[in-house]
Amino acid sequence: MTKILELTNINFSYDNFSLKNINISLQKGNFVGIIGPNGSGKSTTLNIISKLLKPDSGKIVIFGRDIKKLSRLELAKYISFVRQEFNPAFEFKVKDIVEMGGFHRNKSFFSTYNEHEQIKESLKMVEMEGFENRYFSTLSGGEQRRVLIAKSLFQKTPILLVDELTAHLDISHSIHIVEILKNLTKVGKSIIAAFHNINVAAKYCDYIYALKNGKIIFEGNPKDVITKKNIEKLYETNVDILKHPYQNYPIVIF
Repeated sequence: MTKILELTNINFSYDNFSLKNINISLQKGNFVGIIGPNGSGKSTTLNIISKLLKPDSGKIVIFGRDIKKLSRLELAKYISFVRQEFNPAFEFKVKDIVEMGGFHRNKSFFSTYNEHEQIKESLKMVEMEGFENRYFSTLSGGEQRRVLIAKSLFQKTPILLVDELTAHLDISHSIHIVEILKNLTKVGKSIIAAFHNINVAAKYCDYIYALKNGKIIFEGNPKDVITKKNIEKLYETNVDILKHPYQNYPIVIF
């Protein structure tokens, strides 16, 4: 399969933290996960891909183009970033939040009829149809994150970056969010997501990178990465690994 995004020998440092020789690739339709302890560099890696941070060295190529040569607006045609938290300074309705995803292509403050229909379609894809006129601040955490995915869909990018989207959510909402993301890969989207929850990453990801102290120490499919030896080294704690009785993916037991 063709690589649509590739990080080669990325190095980055600030204060007492550094990323060292990060090599990550993404293929069309794949769901790639990044796991690791707090402070291992998961979010930093996503910030570098989105050009929020500039690496000290290395190269990032997206669809054959060096992102150094792309403006923020040009990059926004390829990558959307779904963050864990989004706290707008003003009170916005759901439809307004979603519409913000189209900033890179809108030349007017006024939406067309077609754009209104696209907003509805984006919300439908995350099971939030009918919420257009609700205020974003009145939604639950899980609902807000689904709206942020809809915003990303309205941006119409082939690649989604997702940062810890299941953090602070209960099991039901976490699974719902990740299943929505997984379904997006079935319609051609490609995703790189940072995870705290190893078991969720094991179930849904096609490929996993394990980061520790700014270095990739393991990578591969979930069955190869999520082993007792690897997870104990990654998190420095004793674990057991079970196999799901029906779906055959590894489960970490602490």
